[in-house]
Amino acid sequence: MKNRWFEVDKQGLRNLVERQGIGRLIAELVQNALDEDVTIVAVQLLPLPGRPLVALAVEDDAPEGFRNLDHAFTLFADSYKKSLPEKRGRFNLGEKLILAMCQEATIATTTGSVMFGADGDRHVRPRSRRERGSMFQADLRMSRAECDETCIYLHSLLIPNGVTVTLNGVTLSPRQPIHTFDANLETEIADDERVLRRRMRKTSIELYEPLVGETATLYELGLPVVETGDRWHLNVAQKVPLTLSRDNVPPAYLRNLRTFVLNEMHDRLTTEDVNTVWVQQATCDDACSPEAIRTFLDRRFGDHRAAYDPTDPEANKAIQADGGTIITSRMLKKEQWQKAKEAGAIHPAGKIKPTAKPYSLDPNAPSADVILPADWTNAMRTIASYAVFLAKELMDVDLIVMMVRTTNNFAACYGQGRLDLNLFRLGHRWFEQGASESVDALLLHEFGHEFSGDHLSSDFHDALCRLGARLKRLALEKPEAFRAFTR
Repeated sequence: MKNRWFEVDKQGLRNLVERQGIGRLIAELVQNALDEDVTIVAVQLLPLPGRPLVALAVEDDAPEGFRNLDHAFTLFADSYKKSLPEKRGRFNLGEKLILAMCQEATIATTTGSVMFGADGDRHVRPRSRRERGSMFQADLRMSRAECDETCIYLHSLLIPNGVTVTLNGVTLSPRQPIHTFDANLETEIADDERVLRRRMRKTSIELYEPLVGETATLYELGLPVVETGDRWHLNVAQKVPLTLSRDNVPPAYLRNLRTFVLNEMHDRLTTEDVNTVWVQQATCDDACSPEAIRTFLDRRFGDHRAAYDPTDPEANKAIQADGGTIITSRMLKKEQWQKAKEAGAIHPAGKIKPTAKPYSLDPNAPSADVILPADWTNAMRTIASYAVFLAKELMDVDLIVMMVRTTNNFAACYGQGRLDLNLFRLGHRWFEQGASESVDALLLHEFGHEFSGDHLSSDFHDALCRLGARLKRLALEKPEAFRAFTR
């Protein structure tokens, strides 16, 4: 050992790592084995009768075993795995962390054996070698409940193909991913000076359904890193950028990963998924795909949706009346609005179901052809006089009537005491019928706009009711006046 600057207090290290849980520490031993060319890893965790201890043994059949026996007891020794992104190890901490929890322990491998005594001494025996593989044996202070929790944790490991891992003689059941895809993600690889650097690298991402009682978790090469609470377990097939305690990743990394998953799996989203943290986060990311944002909006608002349109209140109500959803500004985050706009996934209500406008708002549009009173037919004059009569009697409005000829999609329009009747849409026959029910229906509808411009408002509805009632009373009180306008 070239550097003797530091000493490690075993109890202090124990206090630091104990919060991680024994299961995670034992998984470090399994990890070391899986990084080698093993076919079998056998774990035993058996309570010692009458004592608050368990006997732990982890054995593998790696051909080489420990390449350097000193690494069994040297913290942060340089590991060959640092340069290999598809190997789990990097800090050379695994055995040391679990040793801090042990009463006594032995490591036997192809390059010798090391005994860690209860008295604090360490004995290295280079000649006490195994022909193949390594064996870690130790006694740990652990309650029966903690032992059960540890076994449950070890059953959550995702075992790679071609390797059998047993726990107390029972094979850990392999799981099959429901989906696998490739993506470019950050990983950690040692540079020429053996310093870990983050690099982008293409890798596989496997998705697994959580079993009953499990919380969706982020995995690194089959080992749990941190619970996410997302829809699926996510297993990244390369080193992930870990903290020293190996129990978390940078927030930006998790966000990128979630976005990749959403882009790949958006067709499996449910209505329950759309308000979860991972979906909300992914739909705000720049890399969220147009297809994913459209599916997100479909699941949350349905496919009959529109953005609230302040310029066309009636269109908003019309869409809601048809069973659609009007999306207001606070219902989506700023980034989600931007993504939806880029994807063409939300349109203003006035674009989807525009309220009929009598005249174009385009200043360059052709003017309507106004028919001069001198060119009116007698039938047109009769209807105009009838409209003036009703407006005064029903609303006390001195009505101005204009006859126009325009291809715009309206039969009549009313505003500020002026009524335009469109001969192009109504036709001469409509005028020739005199004061009929269809004429009354059109005039009452237009007069309703004296009180409201919104066809779907209660004000407009109430106005039509009042006008209809007044028309009936007027007909009863002045029947002779109506006969002047009938045919």
